[in-house]
This record gives sequence, structure tokens and C-alpha cells, in this order.
Amino acid sequence: MDQTSKTVLKGIGIVAAAIIVLTLVFGSFYTIKEQEQAVVTTFGVPNTVSEPGLHFKIPFVQKVEKVDTTIKGFAIGYDEATNMTKEDESLMITSDDSFVNVDFYVEYKVINPEKALYVSEYPVTILKNIAQSCIRTVVGHNEVYDVITTKKSEIQAEIKERITEELTIQDIGIQLINITIQDAEPPTVEVME
Repeated sequence: MDQTSKTVLKGIGIVAAAIIVLTLVFGSFYTIKEQEQAVVTTFGVPNTVSEPGLHFKIPFVQKVEKVDTTIKGFAIGYDEATNMTKEDESLMITSDDSFVNVDFYVEYKVINPEKALYVSEYPVTILKNIAQSCIRTVVGHNEVYDVITTKKSEIQAEIKERITEELTIQDIGIQLINITIQDAEPPTVEVME
């Protein structure tokens, strides 16, 4: 091997070593914001880190998944982007065999990042399904007049209680913060016909 080949190989070795060192250095730290928590897995074993700030991890051995713990929400019965009614979600039958369109807004937050990430693949979808089931059950046990006017707060409270109980049983790392009736009205003319 001549001197030029040795110099080229030495240069390639130095560049490769520099890339490895930089990858190790920059891959060794992560930051958690104020409204976040992280789940650090070491060889597949999860551990929650909740203190905000700069943290160290072992590159290639530990993996970090950040979870937003702020309060979030979703609508049931209407599309938030277009504000259009989703009749497949909002149309319900009451105990006096009447139809009613009821729109809800559900607020939740992640309280256990490990469970939210690993117990279920889609915890928010599970929450939405639980909420829809509880809503239909409670609305179905009330008369249309009560749903539209006088018993909204009692209906909301009963729905919230049922959802909270079901979330405790499911234990998916999500907590219900609030559920509110946004709108309750008789169905459209097309449905009534």
C-alpha cells in the first residue's frame, strides 16, 4: 500500500470515528417540556420520566417516547373543522321513543404515559367509543324534553360518572376531565319524515 492510500484510509477512519462520536453525543440527551412526560425504554422495559428539563439516555440501548399531558378534547356529534352535524353520532332515541340530536365535547388528558402508550394502540379511540356508548345509554333513559331542556346538567354528570367508571376498568392511562352537551335539539326535517 502506498502513502496516498494510507492517508485516504486514515481520513476515512477519522471521519467515521467523528460521525460515531457525534451520534453518541447528540443521541445521548433529550429534553422534556413543562407539559410533557417521557417513557424511556431500556431493552424494552419502560420507565416514566416526568421532570421537565434536559435528561441523559444511553444511545442505541434506550428509546424515548414523549407524551403530551395537556388537556385535549374531541367532539361527538359534529365535526369541529366544518361545524357540521354528524348524524350517525348525534342522532339518538330517547325513552319516550323520540329522536334527538345531541352534540358533546369531551376533554381528557394522559395521566399514565406508560399505559397510554403500551396498554392500547389507540386509547383516544377507546375513550371515544366508551363515551358514545355511555351517552347513548343515558340519553336513552331520559325523555326528549329532559334532554333538550331541564336535565342537561344531570345527564352530563351521569355520563361523566359512567365514563370515569369504565376508564377505571379499562385502565388505559387516560383521565376524563369533562364532558359537556354542546347542543341538543329535535332532529332535522328529513329524519322526522
